[in-house]
Amino acid sequence: MSTDNVDTVDKLPVLCHYTLKINTIRGSNPVPQPQLPLIYAPITGRVQLAHSTSAIAGSELLGSGLQLSITGSTLYAPVSGELLHLSQSGDYIAIKINEHFSLQLIWGSGEQYLTHDALKVLCRHAKQVEQGTPLMSVNLPRLRSLPQSHQGLSVLLSALTEQACELPIHWQQTGRVVANETCLNEEPE
Repeated sequence: MSTDNVDTVDKLPVLCHYTLKINTIRGSNPVPQPQLPLIYAPITGRVQLAHSTSAIAGSELLGSGLQLSITGSTLYAPVSGELLHLSQSGDYIAIKINEHFSLQLIWGSGEQYLTHDALKVLCRHAKQVEQGTPLMSVNLPRLRSLPQSHQGLSVLLSALTEQACELPIHWQQTGRVVANETCLNEEPE
């Protein structure tokens, strides 16, 4: 039995790797790269400082993001995508942007599971949302009457693929944001 075949078989993964690289360079086998989406302010308010953010935004367990204090009365879709989940109370919204990213919007500490008196859902049966679509109305006096831990809005971006995990995300650090106008993350290069 010849050992030539064994050497060739052992080197096959290396050969395949280089063949893929050559094809990519030639352009014959394009590899789709994730694009970081632009995320617009879902509601008018202010970006809260890092030390005052909720545990949800600070832990990055559900994704990277920031927390907003609210001054506006309508929550809009910050991105276009598939509406994956909308809790009964409206305090949790998940939007799948594309195959690489999803976005979560979480009111307060995420403890208002069945009712949130300050929120009125406007898109209960939607499957797709376009950026700027009104998702819910906010009763500001009622929101202000709740404990401080229930008043902020966390905006969290989750990477769904390994390639997306490698992209750096730069969030706005401070300042006022205007719904549908202010971009919360830096524009991709």
